[in-house]
Amino acid sequence: MKTSLRASAAIAVLALAAAGCSSDAEAESANSEAWSYTTGFGNTVTTDGRPDSIIVDAYSAAALWDYGVRPAGVFGFGITDGSGLGNAQADEMTLIGTDSVFDTEAAATLDPDVIIGYSKAAAPESWTWWEASQAEQITAVAPFVGVNTSVSVDETLNQYRSIAQSLGADVDSDEIASDREAFEAAKQRVRDAAASKPGLTVMPLNVSASGVYIGTQNLVVLKLLNELGVSLAGPGGETPWATVSWENVPQYAADIMLEYPAGKEVLAQSAIYGSLPAVAAGQVLDWDDKRPNTYAEYADWLGQLADAIDSAQKVT
Repeated sequence: MKTSLRASAAIAVLALAAAGCSSDAEAESANSEAWSYTTGFGNTVTTDGRPDSIIVDAYSAAALWDYGVRPAGVFGFGITDGSGLGNAQADEMTLIGTDSVFDTEAAATLDPDVIIGYSKAAAPESWTWWEASQAEQITAVAPFVGVNTSVSVDETLNQYRSIAQSLGADVDSDEIASDREAFEAAKQRVRDAAASKPGLTVMPLNVSASGVYIGTQNLVVLKLLNELGVSLAGPGGETPWATVSWENVPQYAADIMLEYPAGKEVLAQSAIYGSLPAVAAGQVLDWDDKRPNTYAEYADWLGQLADAIDSAQKVT
């Protein structure tokens, strides 16, 4: 069985065995029953039995790992630099490909029951970055379970919780309960910090050699901050990112800068960025709109943001 659970689940199995139950027989019976799962998009995926061997994208690996699920293979963005993996151990999974590469033959050797990853409403049975022809070849190996990450942080976390539960994981373990409490507490800390600093603004910035981008509340993580009362600096708009020129960045008053780690070299070379009041005051925090979807990960980052707001001064 390639999908294993936490030690708590193992202890429960041992207890059943001690009571005269055959855990192997029960597991075989459970896995032989038809399995179905309705995704966040509303489509239902079915298999002959509960999936044992699963392949996941990196962000799904992180989310499911904390529930004790151990995927057989992993692919996607966030593997090379480890940013998408969270607590998941890459060396305990077969690498199927990095970034947009997916080795169908390597996947087939694992005989997967399902493949799990990010998806979109336009094609919920395909990974977000697959072309239609590629998706058809891959889903011939195993059906795809899509995760809808366009809704909200809470709903995304709930989807992974639901998937883990369907795979037989203990989603109410003490560790998970503690992580969820920490997540809720961190959200409240941000809410309280923002309320205590009315008028304080935060600019979520992402830059590359080819452009400057300011995140809007159409990104789910920024939607969460907006709901918690954080005032976002920038032009806003209907798209996830607003494209601006360096010359226009200073017109959007920001007391705290959120820096995309991938853009730090570009930021370091920009005289305009260095002259911004928030940067000059050292009121800067890392951020990323794509991060491991775990309660612990968000609790940690939201806690850092609450600290940054608590200690920030109004500089605009």
